[in-house]
Amino acid sequence: MKLTTTDAAEMNTVNALVVGASGIGKTTSLRTLPKDQTLIAASERSLLPLKGLGFDVAKIDCWDDVRGMVSDLRSSLKVGDKTIKILAIDSLSDIAELCIKQIVHTDRRKMIGERTKGKSEVPIGVYEEAMTIEDWGAYGRRLSAFISAVVQLPVHVVFTCLERWKEDKSTGVTMLVPAMSGALAFACPKYFDIVVNMRNMKADEEAEERVWQTYNDGRILAKDSTGKLDKFEATDWTELFKKVLNGKAKK
Repeated sequence: MKLTTTDAAEMNTVNALVVGASGIGKTTSLRTLPKDQTLIAASERSLLPLKGLGFDVAKIDCWDDVRGMVSDLRSSLKVGDKTIKILAIDSLSDIAELCIKQIVHTDRRKMIGERTKGKSEVPIGVYEEAMTIEDWGAYGRRLSAFISAVVQLPVHVVFTCLERWKEDKSTGVTMLVPAMSGALAFACPKYFDIVVNMRNMKADEEAEERVWQTYNDGRILAKDSTGKLDKFEATDWTELFKKVLNGKAKK
């Protein structure tokens, strides 16, 4: 199956973010992507639900892996003889943690060591594991640059991310948003064409009916910039891409 459009006026690539609670099925939903076109970037732990399914995988266990992956994909979209058309990253939450680890344990120590001419590697008055204002600034810039670089690749992109309740300081409204620190929780959806929240429509968790909510109801942060999706969609990436690339916009 080709995930490309025949209409020049339509979108060439789609960038999507699926947000949801731990265990809701975000990673498992990636099984609905075509194996012969997809590269999945994830940590060893995240890959367990996809083990043995035949997907090409890029393992991400540190921030250098993150930067290396983007650099490699900018140079070539080939994996062996296969051309990558879809990049799935599982998950943005894990990458944010790797970014913080890189800043606190590597970059900050190096920077303070240079500033103090080797006398110290820890900021004065701050616990070693704590983030400073300067660190948070670096975190926001790096993750924003990373997301921007990925969605500009000439491929379809799917990110997964954990969810969390967070108050928007500018409005005072508390919403269910991507589990990112600082303003990025509300800002990161701007990089994506589609942001869906994965949820169980059944009150009884044993009677599961998992769907993707595609609209912002004031409590759940979601969006459909394409105008082609229903308020709730089945958790199938191939069908969603078909609908977005080849379907008509909703009235």
